Amino acid sequence: MAIVLPQLGPWAKSHLQSIIQATNQTDFDAAFDAFVAKEVHVTFNGENISRDEYKKRLRAEAFDEAGAVVTFNGVTTVPGKDESLGGATSSFIGEAGIFYTAIIAEAIVVQGASVESKITSSINISVKNDPSVPKPPAGIRGFYDPRRVFTLNQVSTDAPADSST
Repeated sequence: MAIVLPQLGPWAKSHLQSIIQATNQTDFDAAFDAFVAKEVHVTFNGENISRDEYKKRLRAEAFDEAGAVVTFNGVTTVPGKDESLGGATSSFIGEAGIFYTAIIAEAIVVQGASVESKITSSINISVKNDPSVPKPPAGIRGFYDPRRVFTLNQVSTDAPADSST
């Protein structure tokens, strides 16, 4: 039986949610590596940074995280041309713009309540199939999704969560 991969919008939302909701370094690393290509070009809040620096900044936003709730406020996608399909247009790769907010509950407790922060972010990504992702050996069936983000432009703010929202 063939596995049906999610289209670009749901794929991107799922991966962002996995990154944001990771509560330990192992889960965060796995989620990040399944989303971001090794040779990614990153612009974060107007500054060109390396993949490693971007990873550090994302992880710092969720320092000592106990949990997170992510709300996607909008997703827009434009299909891309898939070279593995002879240049045909595909809704599985292309460009995506995503606007989200995340409430991060820290493991830090002050006067009996978790400290919370609110991340508001807009992220534009370019997704294509990554030839460096190894295919499963012939005859082995299983989940294989070679898509990764190769260009990422994110604007993000992180502030204490307003207790009235």
